[in-house]
Amino acid sequence: MTSFYNLLKSLSRPKLRMMNRILLIDVIAIVLTLLYEVYRGDLTSDSPIGIALFYSVFVGMVAFVVLSRNSEHIFVSDSYRLIPASDTKLYGVNLLSSFIAIFYAGVVQLFFFLLTSIPFWNDVLNSLKQFADYSADKPNFVPNLIYTSMGGLLLAIAATGLLWTSITLIHLTGNALTAFLPDSRQKFFRFILYVVVIVAFLYIFSIVENRVDGVLNHFFNLNGDTIASLYYAAIYLLGFAALESVGSVYLLKRWVETGD
Repeated sequence: MTSFYNLLKSLSRPKLRMMNRILLIDVIAIVLTLLYEVYRGDLTSDSPIGIALFYSVFVGMVAFVVLSRNSEHIFVSDSYRLIPASDTKLYGVNLLSSFIAIFYAGVVQLFFFLLTSIPFWNDVLNSLKQFADYSADKPNFVPNLIYTSMGGLLLAIAATGLLWTSITLIHLTGNALTAFLPDSRQKFFRFILYVVVIVAFLYIFSIVENRVDGVLNHFFNLNGDTIASLYYAAIYLLGFAALESVGSVYLLKRWVETGD
């Protein structure tokens, strides 16, 4: 059996390469935009970080879509499904490698923000000094800020994981149903199936969205404890993602065959 580390390395490398390509395009876009601002004479001290923040939104969206596509390809690829590893390990490592890749992209984006903040670094230092003076008079401010930041990060991770597990469950469900289609009219029935799966996805997404909104509203009104609410909401989303993962692993073991 392939070890956890070797499998993680095998699945992470292509995803990290894809992130490097996206980040390279991001750098080119930032530089070209800055040159255009210089050409127009509109470049100010805060333009670089504003431009970096603007493009980071697109980087995040593209990275999520590319990683989702790559992860779903792994589940139906001969080269990966024939690796001597259990379906449970393949599923878990595949998900973990996606998190590693998107975390890597986020860290590099943070470096870009720091780099583009150099033109007004004195303003940043003054803001940090004011923050230190403000927090000095409030002994619980810094710990609460740390707990809130960690809770917000955990909630973001849980939400991203839920989206990925939902996409995988829908993809594997559609793939399993495709196996029962007749070969003579497979293209026609496949089209109909895709329409049904898309409608089902939108329906499931609306249900999950309503439930998540309800849970978040409930938790964030829980004795006014925002910090605890972040962790409760994250645990709820992680639990829902775990249930979807169980369904996906079952489909991998019983119904899903490779397509290439």
